[in-house]
Amino acid sequence: ACLLRAVVHLQSTPAIMAACLLRAVMLLAASASALNLPMAGRPASAVAVANRAAACSPAMSATASAETEAPPSFVQTEMRGAAMKLHTRDQSPREGQQPAQTPVKAWEPQREDYLQFLVDSRHVFAAFEAIVARTERLAPFRDSGLERAASLSEDVAWFEAEYGLPPPDVAPPGRDYAAEVERMCAEGEWERFVCHFYNFYFAHTAGGQMIGKSMSDKLLGGRTLHFYQWQGDVKADLLPRLRGRIDAMAAAWDREQKDACLAETAASFKGGGSLLSHIRGPR
Repeated sequence: ACLLRAVVHLQSTPAIMAACLLRAVMLLAASASALNLPMAGRPASAVAVANRAAACSPAMSATASAETEAPPSFVQTEMRGAAMKLHTRDQSPREGQQPAQTPVKAWEPQREDYLQFLVDSRHVFAAFEAIVARTERLAPFRDSGLERAASLSEDVAWFEAEYGLPPPDVAPPGRDYAAEVERMCAEGEWERFVCHFYNFYFAHTAGGQMIGKSMSDKLLGGRTLHFYQWQGDVKADLLPRLRGRIDAMAAAWDREQKDACLAETAASFKGGGSLLSHIRGPR
């Protein structure tokens, strides 16, 4: 009894008090059993004693559980919810809310069109990566393993070596979107930037891979470009790690900042989707 009173007296929070109380009860019960000390009534195991102690302290147990629960992911709840409202039914049959569009398998671009898409994509990825590299507040997003500009440079060079197609100049879709991303950075609109950054990279790992597979089969004899290859498991490792870093940043945002990020979802879809104009549908 003295031991229990001392433990309770020394602890400062209900959760810690509950944990220490349970440990003390288990210790006393185990000691009594080891020393063959008489106990009133039917002897109880240390676990049974601890369970009864926990049942007597529901408020403390609830507090301990609440303190150990991780907060919900901003990326996987609010950002994902905003994005799913803009997905078409062919992109996400279960959750998409927009009318279906011409499926990727029906697109009929030429190699030159696909190369233009790759050049514009490289320009936008390079803009994101340059901003992250020079901006200290975005340091957690560095070295994510999702960077694509270098891989795209390899693919553009391969097009020229394999098909004699020199890289074209960046077209308006890529140039305009990269300029908009740079403007956000210049004006310190970091919540907007995060929305564009995550959605652009995520889209490439999701629908982007389906597009890459279709273009490869139609135009490249089944070759998988470096653009669609990562060092590591993109689904199980790279994306979850980036989500965790964004969640950590968003944890310090107030409601207005979070809403500013979410409000940019449609613009991020429009910006990234504009690059697909090079390859969507027959010319």
